[in-house]
Amino acid sequence: MRKNKPSRTAATSSPPQVSRQPAKSGLASRLAAFNALKDISGGKHLDDAMRHAGDLSQRDRAFVRLLVTTVLRRSGQIDKVLGEIMTKRPAGRTRDAIEIMRLGAAQLLFLGTGAHAAVDSTVDLMRAAGFVSMTGLANAVMRRLSRDGADILATTGPEDNLPEWIRQSWTRHWGLERTRQTMELAMMPPSLDITPAGDPAEWAARLGGVLVDGHTIRREFDGDPTQLAGFEDGSWWVQDAAAALPARLFGDIAGCRVVDLCAAPGGKTAQLVAAGAKVTAIDTSDRRLRILRRNLQRLGMSAELVKIDGRRYRPEDRVDAVLIDAPCSATGTLRRRPDVPCHRTSADVYNMVKTQGELLAAATEWLAPGGCLIYATCSLQHDEGEAIIDAFLRRPDNHMIIDPVSPDEAGWFSPALTDIGTLRIIPADFASLGGVDGFFIARLKSSLV
Repeated sequence: MRKNKPSRTAATSSPPQVSRQPAKSGLASRLAAFNALKDISGGKHLDDAMRHAGDLSQRDRAFVRLLVTTVLRRSGQIDKVLGEIMTKRPAGRTRDAIEIMRLGAAQLLFLGTGAHAAVDSTVDLMRAAGFVSMTGLANAVMRRLSRDGADILATTGPEDNLPEWIRQSWTRHWGLERTRQTMELAMMPPSLDITPAGDPAEWAARLGGVLVDGHTIRREFDGDPTQLAGFEDGSWWVQDAAAALPARLFGDIAGCRVVDLCAAPGGKTAQLVAAGAKVTAIDTSDRRLRILRRNLQRLGMSAELVKIDGRRYRPEDRVDAVLIDAPCSATGTLRRRPDVPCHRTSADVYNMVKTQGELLAAATEWLAPGGCLIYATCSLQHDEGEAIIDAFLRRPDNHMIIDPVSPDEAGWFSPALTDIGTLRIIPADFASLGGVDGFFIARLKSSLV
């Protein structure tokens, strides 16, 4: 699996400067994809890297995103195939040339690009990126790929695209077959899931989508969602079907005081406001709160926004409900965020588990007697879900108990219910319509009276 590269030292001289506006037709998109992969390998997230992809048409930008996400999704398989063909990886000043090899392999092995075009475009990209000395190697590797790549690829599988620490965790807790099926789903571009502010059936018809759970509209993603009917006037927002479930599990919260922790970008906040709650939305980042504010303004909604670390927040009065959409490894979102494995390690999970437990402990102290708390993570790591709740409930100072979610409340997601009434949503278990994000959800209530 691709990992973040260490920073260069003075001893490894600066990489060649890459022009982002090559003259040759078709090369601009591939060069933009190369630059985006370099940015991601250097620590940027996919969306940030795409925002710096240059002045491209909407069609070219879509092609760049396809190239980049294919390399990210298939990175383990691509590297295994290249490892069988290349005796030595590029190093020093030419180390970034591996991204061009990956782009060539992605086009040839997964995107149906013809052999001649894949070879020529890879060599041209090497030259345009400033790696003239690598053009001969690129030509030889791509020609070998065109001959033997398919046979080598057949010895790999989608699960090879997982870092070992994630694969071991998923296999141990969810089994080999569900791990494999989840990764097969993660290899496909995701559908577009929409939460409407108004009648779901009406908006499903208007948007040409399918109502998958009585609440969420699902349609094929074919471009910029902001261009679809109803976006500008705030009639709906983009939100994965699984991500839309936690806020619904509060039931009737009209007039209730609700704190939404780690609230940006605001999908769950919007659900709470739409349900009539008086919402305080908390996040630690000015940038994320600006995004949340813009999203609420587009939707014609308002909430109290507070910038603070949730562990230090103290409401003036007790509240009726708290939603913790906890910061997590986000390993349940690989369909939509294939760059996640580039930015996460097992050590990150250890640190996040500490934060998650502290947020949970702090939030329970804000609740009025009998108040409700929902804890959710878009993670498939057992440590960030079941283990967190189990450890919290065993604390001697704990006054929260599980409030089991019923099958009727879970609806379409009832197969994810556990024996104690929490939900463990595994994408493989919802493959019939293309899967969903992986989630863990627990509903707790205060036992104080």
